[in-house]
Parts: sequence; structure tokens; C-alpha cells
Amino acid sequence: MKLKGIFFALIVAFTLLLIWGVFINKAFLQKEGEMQGTESPISDCNSLGLFESHTGCYHPKDCPEDHFPFFIRSGLANVIGPKICFNNKIVMGGIMDNVGWGLNIVVVKGETGEILKNEYFNVYSRELSEFLKLIERGSIILLASFENPEVVLTEEIRELFAGLGSKMSHAIKKRDTWVFAGAAGVVKERVFEKLVANDEKSNAYGDWPAMEEVGGCFPRKI
Repeated sequence: MKLKGIFFALIVAFTLLLIWGVFINKAFLQKEGEMQGTESPISDCNSLGLFESHTGCYHPKDCPEDHFPFFIRSGLANVIGPKICFNNKIVMGGIMDNVGWGLNIVVVKGETGEILKNEYFNVYSRELSEFLKLIERGSIILLASFENPEVVLTEEIRELFAGLGSKMSHAIKKRDTWVFAGAAGVVKERVFEKLVANDEKSNAYGDWPAMEEVGGCFPRKI
């Protein structure tokens, strides 16, 4: 009887160790994936052969010399933060610890690719209005939503984004997913933009829609 009890205890211990091992391995793989950016980015340019997906961001050599590669990934629900890459460098993301709920925005100098500003806004304030109004002509703007972008979008803010090239800023509703890359004062410039509507019938994650990604080769503003 005593031997049977010891045998049973060994089985229980082995099972617990197995479960613990699976859990630790899964957590390690998830961390490695975030650190190395092993997601499969979606790109409007892939079919054109301008570049190929690269670990974390896009490889500069895959874009024409007069273009900058970029990659934007929205946040997922209210759990996983967004990622914004420019010229194959992560500018905002969980690994940088500089993202937040609402709108995450990067402003780049169009001539040189210099990162001018990167901020996140989670409530409406005059700071966001001034932030957008001070973006100089020819600057590139990259945006990724997280959790709920609508909280900062007054009619004035929506119109300012429209002036930066957005075609969807006026359509965004509560907890929609939004990614956008545009340029200030360049009316004919191609805009990269995607929107996933919050719809309880089709949401991928309960009260939130799926995350969205956009990438491409943005022309230099020379």
C-alpha cells in the first residue's frame, strides 16, 4: 500500500513538471517572437517585389533608393501594444516601452528619415491638436491605434488627419483598429491605410476586432 502511494506521488510530480515545462517553453517562445519580430507582416508592396519581409521590420535594401521602408502594426485588444518601424528600426513598440492606449504617432523628416517625434495620446487634449498642426510640410506620419482610438478623435482632430492624407479618419468608431502612413502637405502622395471596424458579430477578440498591419516603401520628400 505504501509503495502504491509513492508511485502515485511520482506520477503527480511528473505531470506537474511536464505542465510547468510546457508553460515556460510557450512563454519563452512568445517573448522571443516579440523580441525578434517573427510576425508575418502584411504589405501592399509585396506583389510589386519592392521588398521582402524582414525580422522585426523591413530591410532597407529591398526598397528603391529614393524610398524609406516602414512597417506598422496596431495593438491587439487592450493587451498587446502596437509596433511602428521606420527604415528597419523599431521606433515605437512594447520592446521600447514607449507605446500606450489611444493613438501612437511617429513623425519623420521626409528628406533625411530623421525621427522628429514619437508620442502616444490616450485622451483628447490640446496637445494632440498642436502636435498635428506643427507637423511641417513633407514630413511623414506613421500611426497605430491601441485599445480605442476614438477617445482622442474630435471633429477637429479627424479633419487634421484628413489633411495629412487619411481617407478613414472620419469613419473611425469606438474600439476600431486603425493603421495609417501619410505625409503633410503632399496631396497626391500615396497613402497607406487600413481600418478594421469593431463589430460584435465579427470581432476576432470579443469586444475588439483583429489587429491590422500595413507596410511599404514611402517616397523621400526631397
